[in-house]
Parts: sequence; structure tokens; C-alpha cells
Amino acid sequence: MKTIIALHTGTGNSLYIAKQIPNAEIHFISEFLSGKYELPEDTERLGIVFPVYCWGLPYPVREFIKNYLGNRDNSSLGYVFGIVSCGAFPLYTLHDLSHSLSEVGIALSYGASVKLPDAYLPLKKKAVSDEETKKQAEAIREKLAAIIDDVENEKIAIPRRGPGWRIIRMLSKTAMQPRENAALVVNDKCTGCGTCASICPMGNITIDNSKPLFGDRCISCFACYHRCPESSIAYKGAIGQYKGLVDTKELRR
Repeated sequence: MKTIIALHTGTGNSLYIAKQIPNAEIHFISEFLSGKYELPEDTERLGIVFPVYCWGLPYPVREFIKNYLGNRDNSSLGYVFGIVSCGAFPLYTLHDLSHSLSEVGIALSYGASVKLPDAYLPLKKKAVSDEETKKQAEAIREKLAAIIDDVENEKIAIPRRGPGWRIIRMLSKTAMQPRENAALVVNDKCTGCGTCASICPMGNITIDNSKPLFGDRCISCFACYHRCPESSIAYKGAIGQYKGLVDTKELRR
């Protein structure tokens, strides 16, 4: 049975996960929100795959649930699952997902998380090397295979909440609101290739006079920094780029 994946990804970790799911048709969440793609009315299996942001849902995922799923008939959905990637641990992210879905009348059937390299510059100043990336991907191979087997067999595993989860959820929602990010600076190495603009999940970057301009809708995924082919986007104190587990061209929207 075909599975539709609603994907949010910055540097590509969540895309790597989504690609491992058999018979999955993957669409960026931005495609749903822009009207570029419509979820078929008879969709029975829906997966939501994304990275953990501040122990909660990234802004686009909240928007997808509230403004897209919340405005359609979801009666055909029989199995809805979530898989999240995180640099440390997900805390209550999966319960946050379950609660957010319940607010629009959808039950989360299954939730799981895997740990992959952290690319969040405010916390991870030194980029994870290619060698370490491969080690971490290998370390989750068996766990990821087990998760995919669970999904294929439509296992039920409803995420539980923990103490203080509502406070964590509120803090996450506030911290992850789109905003201007003045810490990202373009240097003279920029060639105006447009890679940053093409992969930004928020459409926050435009190219003007062969140079990128950043708007006020940054969600700090740092895909632009890590995926710039000329290393021309700087962030104070950051060293190196995380090249990830998928090709940059796969992140273009």
C-alpha cells in the first residue's frame, strides 16, 4: 500500500529517513502549504517526518497540521505515523505531534525517533565530519529498520506525555517562530548560484543582484549555511559544514 510522506527537512536528515520507507511518495510540507500538491482524498496511510526543533515541532509542521490537515476531510486516513530525527533526544516532541493532530481530529497511530548528526549552529559550532556522519548513520541502521518494519505492519505505539510537557510545548512554539536571523552573513565568496534560495524550506531567501537576501521568516534550519557550495555564508563561531546524508539537489524545492 502506498504511503504519502509529508516531509520537513533542512539539512536532509529527515529526507534520508523518509527515503528508507518502502513505497513512499515523498512531498515537502511546503508543497502542501503552497498548493503545489494536494493529498489525495482516498489517502489511507500518511507519514509525517521531520527534525526536532527545540524539543517540539518545527513551525512548518504546525502550519501543515493546523492550516492544511485542519481544513480537509481526513476520514480516509487509517494509519498516521510520525518519525523524527534529533541531534540529542526528542523529549515530548512525539506527544506534541500526537496532541497537535488530535486538535484537528486525527489520531496518531505510531511515533518513533532516531538520532542523527546535529546541524544546529547555536549549539553545534563545529560541523560533524563526513566520517562521523557515516558512523552515526550506521549506528541507527538496525533501529531505523525496526521502525520501518513497525510502520509496514501498522504497529500501534502512541507517544506518552511527560511532566511539564505543556510548558515545553509553549516554549518550543515561541522559540521556533519565524524571524529575521541577522547572525547569518554572506561573504565575498558568494557567486550568486542560488542554491541557498532553492533549498530554503521557508522561501526566505531571494537572489538580488547575484547576492542572497534574507527575509524575516528564518526558522534556523541552517540548510543555507551547510549546503552553500562556496562556503560563503558565515555564522559567528561556526566551523565547517555538515554535508549530510543526501545530495543537495534533493533538497531543492
